[in-house]
Amino acid sequence: MPKHWKRLSEETVLGLPIFALKRERFVSPRTAAPLDAVVLETADWVNVVALTETDDVVMIRQFRFGSEAVTLEIPGGIVDPGESPRTAVERELREETGFVAQRITSLGAIAPNPAFMRNRLHIFVAEGCSLAAEQALDPGEDIEVLLQPLREVDAMVAAGAIDHALVEVAFHRLRLHRAGHGFS
Repeated sequence: MPKHWKRLSEETVLGLPIFALKRERFVSPRTAAPLDAVVLETADWVNVVALTETDDVVMIRQFRFGSEAVTLEIPGGIVDPGESPRTAVERELREETGFVAQRITSLGAIAPNPAFMRNRLHIFVAEGCSLAAEQALDPGEDIEVLLQPLREVDAMVAAGAIDHALVEVAFHRLRLHRAGHGFS
């Protein structure tokens, strides 16, 4: 079984508002040889499958700089310092869409890409959502809110209309939750 690698040193190569790029030196427990690794250190994230009383999903369309495309997603964002993931998901849902939920349930957390990222994505389902306020968007956001029937999501994924991996994982977690699997 692979063993834990010991970190010998770390250096922040670039510190930006949403992440720090680090060079870290580890020693292999198998060969005892040192190896330099690149790590992105960033805050945890949240996303939420927000459902209305009629099982419509509150979805958003927004431009993404990485793909240079407008994407169809679910609400989500960064967990601010000192904020719990649950508080962050309530805030992001309200800010991005104006919707609030009657019930919010955790669907667990995952590692978005453990090969080089040191954060977690906390996934939630929000039920009984209703429009309660105007959007409160950040300067870097231009978001369209739309409702999509939950029963159409699989077809949207298959057709490529939803192609954000972390959004697809959230819908998978919702299916597991509804099938009776619990998350910690």
